Amino acid sequence: MRVFVTGATGFVGSAVVSDLLRAGHQVLGLARTDEAAQSLNAVGAEVHRGNLEDLESLRRAATSAEGVIHTAFNYDFSNFAQHSENDRRAIEALGEALAGTDRPLIVTSGLPITPNRPTTEDDALPDAPGSRPRVSEQTALSMVERGVRAVVVRMPQVHDRDKQGLATFMIALAREKGVSAYVGADEGRWPAVHRLDVAPLYRLALE
Repeated sequence: MRVFVTGATGFVGSAVVSDLLRAGHQVLGLARTDEAAQSLNAVGAEVHRGNLEDLESLRRAATSAEGVIHTAFNYDFSNFAQHSENDRRAIEALGEALAGTDRPLIVTSGLPITPNRPTTEDDALPDAPGSRPRVSEQTALSMVERGVRAVVVRMPQVHDRDKQGLATFMIALAREKGVSAYVGADEGRWPAVHRLDVAPLYRLALE
């Protein structure tokens, strides 16, 4: 398949691209910079220049592909609401290009928080935009009514040997302060997955 991947040079997306190529798929990767474009060329992927705010560019790339995997997101938490809105618009643009074609749109989401018990795939994400401005899952599933074959990957903390998701910042803070703090009775559980295990999941969802 020819697959359009957003976030193609990111922490998760780069692993997805490599896995797709090893499986024999063709990859069209979104690249914002020359450095990102060179990185994609180096692994054998085709480059599509653009960003999440260039909706027409996203539509063109999605139209030219047999499937789309959306892993891009701006994790600048100082402007999280705006980045979440940009994500919503990007998913809608990708969905519009795929509507009625039966080509898959794989979208990345987070996990709901379920106090006092583990979260399962049957738990619904909260709808309150004030408490959770990122609505990637809700947006993707709303496109189903418009003929989009949407699939959602709910992502926990993703790590490898060098980076441990949000835990990276917590580790750095503990090293700086000399103490590792926790809230409550130390009964919280934090799901995690290695990024090289994530990549085949996206591919299997696509296939």
